[in-house]
Amino acid sequence: MASPHAAGVAALIVSRYGKTQGRAGFGMSPDLVEQHLYRTAAEHACPEPRLQQYRNEGRDETYDAYCAGGVNFNGFYGYGIVDAYAAVKTPLKSNARP
Repeated sequence: MASPHAAGVAALIVSRYGKTQGRAGFGMSPDLVEQHLYRTAAEHACPEPRLQQYRNEGRDETYDAYCAGGVNFNGFYGYGIVDAYAAVKTPLKSNARP
């Protein structure tokens, strides 16, 4: 479910910071959208304990999942959790051009 959320926030970023391009176009560089998504994502550390087991749900050890990494990047949350409010309220970096 992360992909639809990230795509939606990316669309909000383009609608907020995009510019008219050409005769009937409107958009923003995909690289800038990606950078802004990363910059405004809410950091989220691995859960404790890092090894998540699902024995209570009737699953065996093959369903165990271990979260590796730190706060900035980890196996469960990647670079963080997209934050739509932060994405549209945080200004683009001054050297960024849509």
